[in-house]
Amino acid sequence: MTMGEVRLSPKGFQWWRTGHPWVFASDVAQEDGEATAPVRVLGPDGRVLGVASYSPASQIRLRILSRKTEWPGFTELVQERIRTALARRRPLDPVTDAQRLISAEADGLPGLIVDAYGELLVAQITTPLLEARRDLIRRILCEARPLRMLLARNRLPVRAREGLPQEDELLAGERVERCEVQERGLVFEVLPFAGQKTGLFLDQRPARGRVRQRAGERAGDWLDLCSYQGAFALSALAGGAASALAVDVSASALELAQRSAERNGLSGLECQRGDVFSVLEELGRSGRRFDGIIVDPPAFARSRRELSLARKAYGRLNRLAFGLLREGGLAFSCSCSQHMRPELFAQMLGEAAAAAGRRLFDRGRLAPALDHPVLLGFPEGEYLKSHELEDVGVP
Repeated sequence: MTMGEVRLSPKGFQWWRTGHPWVFASDVAQEDGEATAPVRVLGPDGRVLGVASYSPASQIRLRILSRKTEWPGFTELVQERIRTALARRRPLDPVTDAQRLISAEADGLPGLIVDAYGELLVAQITTPLLEARRDLIRRILCEARPLRMLLARNRLPVRAREGLPQEDELLAGERVERCEVQERGLVFEVLPFAGQKTGLFLDQRPARGRVRQRAGERAGDWLDLCSYQGAFALSALAGGAASALAVDVSASALELAQRSAERNGLSGLECQRGDVFSVLEELGRSGRRFDGIIVDPPAFARSRRELSLARKAYGRLNRLAFGLLREGGLAFSCSCSQHMRPELFAQMLGEAAAAAGRRLFDRGRLAPALDHPVLLGFPEGEYLKSHELEDVGVP
């Protein structure tokens, strides 16, 4: 079968040379291809530059698969990329059996996310090319490691933009509604079909480890905001915190937190259901204070248009949280909004601290997890920001 071709404009060729894994529609001069098949990428002079996934309905017209002029074939490329990705994660095996096995562009497979919860794999497929090759992905994953279930959770806005159906599909194995995974000795319950994201916020593993460490150093009372299943609160208790209050709008998420606390033999967990802003204001009026606070809200900015309002929401949330810190306390503030760039987030944190009348040292931004690699030159992939802040009193 003849491969389609997409020719870049001179401006698009300059963009290609930056190493960014996407090419936008405005940088394409000519295009002839099918969304369900790879296309060759040509320079303005017709020279072959590489091979890409093609999305004629998207502003992200090309997602780069290879910058080599020799194309081994799609099956061979996927096999090699998955094999390399799995090998890269092996150092995590003693730490946890819940890992992101494949992280899209960062692992050279744009449009594919695969998370592992023990022998349960949960995939997200977001491009027409990979959607058309689900059977190939299933076969390679089943050959690569033992599994009880391979589930595609594909109810995602990005799929709608690509014209793909919103549906979940059991690709292999048996239907498993719940399972348990371990992280540094803590056991978490995961609901692959019903949980947020694919079941657990795997990208926050480094932050959970740091919270556990800091709670061991200073114990005290901790507050976990937008807690979902209370993984931060449970990590603080496991580290030595005297108490941890988990706040979330979801009753079922807080029930999951309670079950996990009981499963791990941890006491001191308190759960409060409600709107996080209202709960923070109520806590402020009551005079309750905390030695450690985790601020980890959902993405407030899902597009650039939402950024201005999102910045205000992040600022208000952090201002209210910082006001509840005891002197010398710690705050872990996070954002998973891709459009909230790191420098803007850091600026917002400074403004929120000033508005709360607090003087905070930034003890550093937490590095991404090994299974969530960040590709240099691809800021869109650097979505998670997690800062450790320390209250140092008023000068």
